[in-house]
Amino acid sequence: MPHLPGSPYWQRDGSHSQVLDYHLSMLLDTARMQSYRRAIEASVQPGDVVVDIGCGTGVLSFMACEAGAKQVYAIEGGPVIELARELAIDNGFADRIEFLTGWSIDVGIPEPADVLITETLGNAGLDEGIIAWTADARQRLLRPGAALLPERLRLWVAAAESFDDHALVSDWLIPDLPYDYTAAHRRAARTLWFADVEPAKLLGQPELAADIDLTTALNASTAAAGRLRVDRDGTLHGLACWFDSLLCPGVTVDNSPPRSVSSWSQGFLPLAAPVAVSAGDDFSWELSVSPDGEHWTWQVERVSD
Repeated sequence: MPHLPGSPYWQRDGSHSQVLDYHLSMLLDTARMQSYRRAIEASVQPGDVVVDIGCGTGVLSFMACEAGAKQVYAIEGGPVIELARELAIDNGFADRIEFLTGWSIDVGIPEPADVLITETLGNAGLDEGIIAWTADARQRLLRPGAALLPERLRLWVAAAESFDDHALVSDWLIPDLPYDYTAAHRRAARTLWFADVEPAKLLGQPELAADIDLTTALNASTAAAGRLRVDRDGTLHGLACWFDSLLCPGVTVDNSPPRSVSSWSQGFLPLAAPVAVSAGDDFSWELSVSPDGEHWTWQVERVSD
């Protein structure tokens, strides 16, 4: 029997309150919702079969039904799918949506879909595994020539100064700790963090790290490298990263700084130790992200004259 919101199970498990708060923030993000609605209305034709990967509360599946989809397969690996089923009944969509519990790579559907919808766009673009999900869906779940929403994603990086965000790394070395926590410091310095990156924190202009065509991208790691120039004196604490994404021709979403009403933050890739910089300094950088978004590795080095 599903554990519905309000049941003792949901009340005891604190993670469920976080799930509800998280999904509410996305529903209230009007820019995100309006962009996806426009893209769905432009891409879903009456009678289409749609697959929604990472359906959350089911809102994009509901939009697909309103656009004329005859059948939607809504896939979700988290407990919020129980709420989505209830919402589909309450809003009159249950007869056209089949909810499938699990990760999409482990789920099959009885017919190929005409349209793939997914909002697995993380704060750092790739961290929710959008490449893995879409590559697998193209192979197993979609008909040839199916529409993908989104169809393209670009990842940007910039040198960033952020004392507060870097404290998540550097505080593991403060003398007040009871034992030697350098192992924790090493792990923290290899962790992708999420932060609200203000333009004032950027030390220079952003650089395009990756431009990914999700209609053709392979289930492989994304590797990028480049060079960043510092435009002002300061302290380099790491790389800020964010995305912009083409949902369909003419419709985009992004989480470029600054954060305004968006429910997305940005990514922060810290250095192990801050570096004092001056205007005109150059740094080379390398970045690799696994297709499931789980593993990020990066390196930043000063370029000698």
